[in-house]
Amino acid sequence: MIIGIVGKICAGKTTVAKFLEEKGFCRVSCSDPLVDLLTHDVSTYSWIPELPEKTEPTRSRLIEYGRYLKETYGEDILIKLALDKVRHCKNVVIDGVRSRGEIEAIKQRGGVIIYVQARAELRYERLIKRNARKDRVIKSFEDFKRIDDEEERLYHTGKLKDLADFLIVNEGTLENLRKRVEKILEFLNTLIIIAPCLLSPFTVYRGAKEKEYRTASALMRIFGKYHYLRILAYPCPEFILLGFPRPPMSREAYEKLGMREYAKKVAEFIERVIEEENPSRVILIGVKGSPTCGVFHTTSGDPKEYPHVEEFKKLPREERFRVAREIAKDFRLTEGEGILFEILKGKIKGTYLEIDKDNLEESLQELCHHIR
Repeated sequence: MIIGIVGKICAGKTTVAKFLEEKGFCRVSCSDPLVDLLTHDVSTYSWIPELPEKTEPTRSRLIEYGRYLKETYGEDILIKLALDKVRHCKNVVIDGVRSRGEIEAIKQRGGVIIYVQARAELRYERLIKRNARKDRVIKSFEDFKRIDDEEERLYHTGKLKDLADFLIVNEGTLENLRKRVEKILEFLNTLIIIAPCLLSPFTVYRGAKEKEYRTASALMRIFGKYHYLRILAYPCPEFILLGFPRPPMSREAYEKLGMREYAKKVAEFIERVIEEENPSRVILIGVKGSPTCGVFHTTSGDPKEYPHVEEFKKLPREERFRVAREIAKDFRLTEGEGILFEILKGKIKGTYLEIDKDNLEESLQELCHHIR
């Protein structure tokens, strides 16, 4: 995992990075490669773009040389160098990300961005207390504001907040800041287990219809927003048992056809993934009315009354849809789980949600509430 930290001078970027370091992350700053190159301390790198004249890394020199490297080698050069410096680490936090290009470079590598924010007066107080070598040219709040404004004009740091995945307002205690960081880590360690037809509607028993396309598109937009979540779309038990296309079936019919044994195998797979991934929280998402993947509602019907599967497979698309409607009109929506989710609820603790394709907006609102 890669986490990039963005924020203005003394907002608390390094403090957040140090908290993550305590959690096992390797901490590196975007300015580290600049300092190392300017001081010729490059033994930890597998490659360097160039070796400049050796000099003291003052704030102005760091800004000037950083601008030169980006113009010469690309906006992501400091990210490449920073990651190379800690290339043997599994989890990395990069402090001092300063541009849209650097943010994009982190996100392209599957990383996330935390923006740390604090008011100017408080940031100036922190700067005076830390008494860093690179800050010694700042003698007053006016000096601080001037440099802060120059950095904003150069990097547009304030606007980068809109590109962040998380925002931390760091104007309280260190303990409050630590809790915010821990909450973000918990959020990042979320595993979503979802019925496969919700994301790939072509596996629906009789083929995708408009509401299946609409549901998949809406869910992908949500998961695109929360791109850092881990998502498991498990194998469809109905497809494993009957293939595609297949006629609609009630829960009772699937029980008679031996679905429970197939559902147990899928449940064992899901359980194994959870054991190996060890997520902080698990969200399991099923389909309202599904005989296998219903969470709170399933489909009931006479188990003696179900069509011949092989005959249904031979039907053209539109005819399948018509026959499926005829078959399904005798089914009843009843409270209770589908076969797979009955098994899952007995094995796995988590948040269980049900997508109602006929009341999609409400289902998505509940999903977003639980994700956040």
